[in-house]
Formats: sequence, C-alpha cells, structure tokens
Amino acid sequence: MRTIAIYGAGGFGREVALMIRQINAAGGSWNLIGFFDDGKPAGSQIDGLPLMGGAEAINAYPDELALVAAVADPGARQAMVKRVTNGRISFPVIAHPTANPGSEAFNKIGRGCVIAAGSILTTGITLGEFVQVNLQCSIGHDARIGAFTTLLPGAGVSGGSSLGAGCMLGTGARMLQNLSLGDDVVVGAAALVTRSFPGAVTLVGIPATVREKKRS
Repeated sequence: MRTIAIYGAGGFGREVALMIRQINAAGGSWNLIGFFDDGKPAGSQIDGLPLMGGAEAINAYPDELALVAAVADPGARQAMVKRVTNGRISFPVIAHPTANPGSEAFNKIGRGCVIAAGSILTTGITLGEFVQVNLQCSIGHDARIGAFTTLLPGAGVSGGSSLGAGCMLGTGARMLQNLSLGDDVVVGAAALVTRSFPGAVTLVGIPATVREKKRS
C-alpha cells in the first residue's frame, strides 16, 4: 500500500480525496493520509482528513510519498509543483475507476495527471505532465494536451487537435478536429472552438472569438 496525500484542500482537492477512496473501493491500495495546503492552518480537518501544513511540510516529509497537485488553475498548479523540492515525493497518475484512459499501448500520459469520473480518452493521445481532465470530458484520437492544462467538466477535444501548455478549457467547451491552441489559452464555458488560435488569448462564444489578450 502506497502512501498518498493531496496538495490543495479546496473543492477539487476534496473531489480528489473522494476519487482516491473510490479507487480503493474498486480494489486500489492507496493509504490517503491527508491534505497539504499553503493557505490553511495545519491541525484542522477537511472531510475527515487532517491538514498537515504547506510546502515546507511537504519538503520536510521524511518518507516516500505520492502527491496529487489538486488545484484547477494551471498557473497555480505549476507554482505548487515548483515549490516541492523533496526528492522523496512522486506524482502518480490518478484515474477514476469509471474513467476510460484509452489505449495503454498508444496513449502517453505524463506524471501527475488526474482523469476524473466518466471521462473518455481514445487512442494516440498525449497528455503532458500535470494535466487535469475533470468530470465527463472526452479526448479524441491523436489529440495533444500540453503540460498543466485543465479540462473542466464536460469539455471535449476532438481528434487531431492540440492545446498548448497551461491552457484551460471551460465547462462544456468544445474544440473541433485538427485545430491548435497555443500556450496559456482560456476557453470560456460552453464555447465552441472552430479554428486555431495563438497563445495567451481568452476565447468565448459560438463560434469562439477572442475576448481579450492576456497581458505579458
């Protein structure tokens, strides 16, 4: 049985805790010991699990520990991972028992990815490190999802399309086939991406258009 903890004790962190419990109920063998969070005091409890401190406590942890970086915002998640310097920490892939991670032979899933309940991946897919695929998402053949990107519930990426690093595809948003988005793109809820866009833009609407460019 491997020991695991969750970095981030907000809503998504609590959902990950439930996911790990459901993995165990389906035959998994994780020993879930609690949460780490830089913004909450150690010693309290959330959903029956202890809060054990922040990054300093992670870096002082004396034993081997699997850790899930459980915040939805790509930039915040990347900053969290950078704060972890303890060589005893690993970042496993976590997939809910009802998720379909697709082809074991032809999909490449980076460390630290989370694939939530009801999500479906097919074949030839690449997920970079620390990608989050939330509830009931779909990812089609040969899609490429960059590191630290988040797909919020019900989002869909059609076959042959790609998202750069640090993107966020909003709840119910869709991306048609063979398109590309650059790094740090935000796609609003229920938007439909029908053409490719460069990085650092926010897209909204049907069809999706640029609402604003991110400031450098």
